[in-house]
Amino acid sequence: MSDTTDRTELKMKNGAKEDAFSFRPLEEKDVGLLHDWMHQKHISPFWKLNLPMEELRPWVRKSIEAEHKDAYIGTYNGEPVCYLIAYAIEKDPIRDYYAYQNGDLGMHLLIGPRPLLNMDDGLSIVRAMIYFLFERYQAKRIIGEPDRRNRIVIPILKKVGGENLGRINLHGKQASLIVGAKEAFEKSLQDNDVEIQTLTRMKASKSELVV
Repeated sequence: MSDTTDRTELKMKNGAKEDAFSFRPLEEKDVGLLHDWMHQKHISPFWKLNLPMEELRPWVRKSIEAEHKDAYIGTYNGEPVCYLIAYAIEKDPIRDYYAYQNGDLGMHLLIGPRPLLNMDDGLSIVRAMIYFLFERYQAKRIIGEPDRRNRIVIPILKKVGGENLGRINLHGKQASLIVGAKEAFEKSLQDNDVEIQTLTRMKASKSELVV
């Protein structure tokens, strides 16, 4: 394995199926890609960022510069497919909604192309995202709070070892609080004969998101 400055690359084997994933930090050049995704019907009701380009651009810049979170674009077999945010639980209101522990990391995610949001491709993409976060931040648990209406992402998060702790009212939405321990995630990979290998790893984040 080699180190690289700009991306982490993964290889996933699931039986005879083998896929490649990569993650790199969000850049201002991605505003067009995010503009397209945020206007998709399966994304806009949950993210509420279906803004004009001139309004989305400063939001992207602010996301890049934020100290309490890191944002990434992920690819699946060479194609951009997902947006991923890792954030510090201790600096977020979510901390007050559950029994926070040292080693917890917050996560937001979206899968852009609607045809990939399924229990095959979507499951593989989410597995890659969570593996990437556990490895990059050495987190013990990953916390998600998807909108309770999201009938695709929530089952996928449970499939990869997440535990649904119930509904919470957060940021003006009703969310399902999902907590995923690293051990549960690793067991879900073993139980489903999924192997993930890191091929290249981007340099360490400057953000201290996990305590």
